Amino acid sequence: MGSAERYPFWAGAGEIAPEFVRRLRAAPLDAVELPSGDRAWLAVRYDDVAAVLASRAFTRNLTYPGAPRVAADFDVSDLPGAILNLDPPEHTRVRKLVSGAFTPRLVERQRPRIRAVCAELLDGMANPADLIDAFAFPMPMLVICEMLDVPRTDLDRFRDWSSAYVSLSAHPLEERVAALEQLQEYAREMIRRQRDAPGDGLLGALIRARDEEDRLSEDELVLMTFSLIVAGHEATTAALSRGVFRLLVTGRYADLADDPGRVPAAVEEILRHDPPADAAFLRVATEDVDLPSGRVRAGEAVLAVTSAADRDPARFDRPDAFDIARPAVDHLAFGRGPHYCLGANLARAELQIALTELVTRFPRLRLAVPPGSIAWRTGSLMLGPTTLPVEY
Repeated sequence: MGSAERYPFWAGAGEIAPEFVRRLRAAPLDAVELPSGDRAWLAVRYDDVAAVLASRAFTRNLTYPGAPRVAADFDVSDLPGAILNLDPPEHTRVRKLVSGAFTPRLVERQRPRIRAVCAELLDGMANPADLIDAFAFPMPMLVICEMLDVPRTDLDRFRDWSSAYVSLSAHPLEERVAALEQLQEYAREMIRRQRDAPGDGLLGALIRARDEEDRLSEDELVLMTFSLIVAGHEATTAALSRGVFRLLVTGRYADLADDPGRVPAAVEEILRHDPPADAAFLRVATEDVDLPSGRVRAGEAVLAVTSAADRDPARFDRPDAFDIARPAVDHLAFGRGPHYCLGANLARAELQIALTELVTRFPRLRLAVPPGSIAWRTGSLMLGPTTLPVEY
């Protein structure tokens, strides 16, 4: 790898970074310097990104000495046993223990409860309000807590811990490590409580898989518990807040209020145009791999930028246009391959129900401040505004 620009690239205001646009046109597989100082290939075109995510020739198990890192001091790759860091067959074994809770059939059963949670939150929403505090954060958090059968009393603590945990540079090392320790300790406490008083939720099922069937180690159980809490709300919160912002500034919110039946298509366009994250987690080639745009040699790292891939003009007509009438598209917001988002069905249901309830309840919702005054998350794995002041 030759000279390299420093990643990540921040565009602000929910737009795609110009560096990604340039690379889509002229340098689809080029080197970047990560915050850690390590080098990686940056894959931005749809076909390259899809190939990286689907290929078994790339590993997520980066716990070996000298493995490349995104962050200099600590990042999510430092957690051996976490499902996002496992390769098949270990990944397959752990994923099977929880995937049944997120099938389309079981998620369909969750829809009435998701709708009830949305109604409860919107009933109590002030005017004006910060839509993230009032709705976009607590909605998916309450849903996943109920699925796990854990108390809903610790939402604010979850939010602080999760924000630090998914940070690249927005929080100092001490806060990120402390957040991980607190999340793990909370997970252990929830496991202890449910061992004393077994529940019927997803956490109870995981505990039985550990204690009665030995299909999960204790460390894997702890990691899975807090990973479900974090992943169960972060992406939905980011996508919902980004999506509502985009709908409001483009005038498309009113279109959905006039015809809520268009919400499912709008959700898919939000995920394509305004995804919750820039890129998939870092991967390393275990052998030489020929991607459509070039060769990655064994031992080299690749960062697959899903947000750029979903703006690839070779794949999408008018890729930068936000079009809620766009025909169904195969976007990569939930990934591809073995690590395809476990909760994709749940996230879709949450986004569809949340937007439907919002446009039905508040058809004249609008931003309470100029769009340019809204601050956006930087230095984080997740995208989106930090606040979203609205009035109705």
